Amino acid sequence: MEADRVCRDLVSRLAAQVTQDGCVPGPCASRVLESALPLTLLRREGQHAGVQERLEGFLSRDTGGGRTRFDSALSDGVLTGRQADADWVHAELLADFDHFTFARKRLFFDVCLAVVGAIDFDAGMRPERIDSGNRAPWVQMIMLALKVTIAHGLRRPEAVTAADHERLVTLLREGQRRSVWENHVTAHLLALLAVSAFAPRSADVAKGLRLLVECVNPDGGLPSIANLSVFCTGVAGLALARAGADRQVTVRMGDYLAAMQGPDGGWPFGENMMQSDVDTTSYALAFLASLDTGRYAKPLQRAGSYLSAVAGQDGGFPTYVAGDPSEVGMTGGAASALGWAGDAHAGLLENAARYLLGAQKPDGTFERSWTLSEANTIWRAMWALHSLPPSRLPQLRAGREQAVARSWGFFDLAQNDDGGWGYRPGDASDTTSTAYSLLALSAMGRPAGADVTARRGVFHLLARQEADGGFTALPDQVAPRPLLFDAPVFADIWALLALGACNESWRW
Repeated sequence: MEADRVCRDLVSRLAAQVTQDGCVPGPCASRVLESALPLTLLRREGQHAGVQERLEGFLSRDTGGGRTRFDSALSDGVLTGRQADADWVHAELLADFDHFTFARKRLFFDVCLAVVGAIDFDAGMRPERIDSGNRAPWVQMIMLALKVTIAHGLRRPEAVTAADHERLVTLLREGQRRSVWENHVTAHLLALLAVSAFAPRSADVAKGLRLLVECVNPDGGLPSIANLSVFCTGVAGLALARAGADRQVTVRMGDYLAAMQGPDGGWPFGENMMQSDVDTTSYALAFLASLDTGRYAKPLQRAGSYLSAVAGQDGGFPTYVAGDPSEVGMTGGAASALGWAGDAHAGLLENAARYLLGAQKPDGTFERSWTLSEANTIWRAMWALHSLPPSRLPQLRAGREQAVARSWGFFDLAQNDDGGWGYRPGDASDTTSTAYSLLALSAMGRPAGADVTARRGVFHLLARQEADGGFTALPDQVAPRPLLFDAPVFADIWALLALGACNESWRW
């Protein structure tokens, strides 16, 4: 079968990317935001003239119309000093962005535009109102950096205290001991820009710039994430294990992940990090459980404890910190990953299922959260709903059947004439959305052999394979939301997961 051949090609391509220590590096592509901000900072500090030239080259390169209004405003601001209309930029950037972080993101993007000279600092930014309290570590640092940057940008240094300055420097020093701060290039940049506003040419800024320079990509730009190896290894390992890859390769990957598990039982998305997250943990847990529950018994148990501790009272799971709002994608991923243990987490899985059923919209979709593709969260929710232990299914069966019917109706209506799916209904088909859609249909018990909608989707996906055996795709992952970032290895991973799942319905 053609699908079998394509799967073999993908297995070979992904296995070849596994390093000797068992990780899939998965480097991220350069992005305009993380290239415009350091160019501003390097000019201000008078450092690394050669890197400045490379950044200028990346920002000035013609991308064939692929840049957003936000990208264009940033590059125009830093290269030519041309200013933009912030409302015009946000009309595209934040369109349909319905999320609890909306106000924070609008402020964040406005400050980035102001730093590069694309807009002016505005008195309405009000630094004294910015809360930099208890959130994920990089959110704390970003919010504190924004507060300091706004105060100095408005020439109101009195709006921040010496304690604010000291706290920011302390966070920066602690975080950049190992590498770029938590592998979060954006947060690292904003902290450096803020510190340079009150302590220009300091040793802390110079060190931070040296670490950033090490992350410059061959195209001259900077990525948004410096290291995504742990996340990429989890999802690639799951795809390879499900496709029957060489066990020596998958065990090497499993041992790498076991060694990367954090003290709290979760996994961070990259190496040399402290902050675990539910997304990375869910994929790592799913992979290890599918690979060898005996060999990885202790990591699996610790991961279950981590997820139990972070679950919200509403039954859902946040991305980073217990007590933050629950999100559909994280809840679906966590519940699916815990399904391997059956009744050991029955109560947690039932609560998660109830949360998911309550979060579904009438058209069968859910919030998109960390992706632009509607199909992603549908897939993860459907997989979770089909990972329930039999003991909890009777009381939830009717709700699950209704949810499945709604989501199947969405895919039936949203499928394009070419057999694929786009981010949203009416969008052109793309590889990643098509893979997510096939994964969702498989989770709902509609494999390609028995369902015409799934079969047409498989044919579309197969037609997208390139001459080298792999796939390329539009990026769909967002961070910080709703900015797209691209790890090219994802295209092969999602395609392999989808094609493997379409042979028969399976669950984690």
